Amino acid sequence: MVQQLSTRSWSDSQCQPRWAEAIGNAYFPLSLEFGTDSRFQGNLQIWETPSSALALSRLRSSRLGYSRSKAQVSNDAQACYLVTIPRRHEVLFEQDGRELQCRPGSFIFERGDAPYRFRYASDNDLWVFKLPEQALHGQLRGAERYTRFCFDARRGLGRIFADQLAMCAARFDECAPAARHMLLEQALSTLLLTLRQDERVLNSETSNLAALHLQRIEAYVEQHLGAAELAPRQVAEACGISLRYLHKLFADHPCSLGEWIRQQRLAAVHRQLRDPHCRLSIGELASRWGFSDQAQFARHFRRYYGCTASEMRNGRG
Repeated sequence: MVQQLSTRSWSDSQCQPRWAEAIGNAYFPLSLEFGTDSRFQGNLQIWETPSSALALSRLRSSRLGYSRSKAQVSNDAQACYLVTIPRRHEVLFEQDGRELQCRPGSFIFERGDAPYRFRYASDNDLWVFKLPEQALHGQLRGAERYTRFCFDARRGLGRIFADQLAMCAARFDECAPAARHMLLEQALSTLLLTLRQDERVLNSETSNLAALHLQRIEAYVEQHLGAAELAPRQVAEACGISLRYLHKLFADHPCSLGEWIRQQRLAAVHRQLRDPHCRLSIGELASRWGFSDQAQFARHFRRYYGCTASEMRNGRG
């Protein structure tokens, strides 16, 4: 569905508080700093589906500043991330002690689970892609690595990602609900490829050896996800590290490597269940993505998504 609101019909006294409320509902609670030289104007469009936690929005407004405090972060039920592409003027973004100047043709990755400041000094037009942590299913580890850089949206995968967002907004209403969900999922997949393949993330002076190993582990698992025999020992050998060190790398993360592999497999099945063009049976999908035990697959899927695979395919999940 597409939501749209505009300040055009709001009174001067309503404008700022209603806009602040709309921004909090669309993304997460933020403190807003409005300019004082003229009446504030804003327009917000949101494209989302009931079956997806992902959301795309186009935010157009007068100059504005947004900030996220520790208190606001602590009240969140789950972490969310925003990817922002400015279309008219640069935006300034500060997080983790770093300031970025993101100009049109680039995009930034913002962590909602840590304080930050975000502002633009001129009327602006932004694409904003919202990624709740639950939508990532563990596909993006060490999110703080990605807040350090502006990413190129003019060429390569970054350009494809930006074009996907624009095409999604332009053709959203023409697509069936299941296809709308897939449009947002495909944009997410392209974004993840763009972030993971940026050499600066690996080669920056703040990226340590553990981060490099984790990146290699993630890439290897992604390439061999359908292999039922994929196990920690095989991953360790392929990445040139000991099994003990592999488990140590995952000790500070919410789940073990085995659990993370299972999550990636479930997410792969989930994506194909939502694809209206997929004709494989549920059993075939489970086998294709490395589940050799159908009963075990069914149990894990229901626990993870709160419904059966059949219910998910039929749109009841």
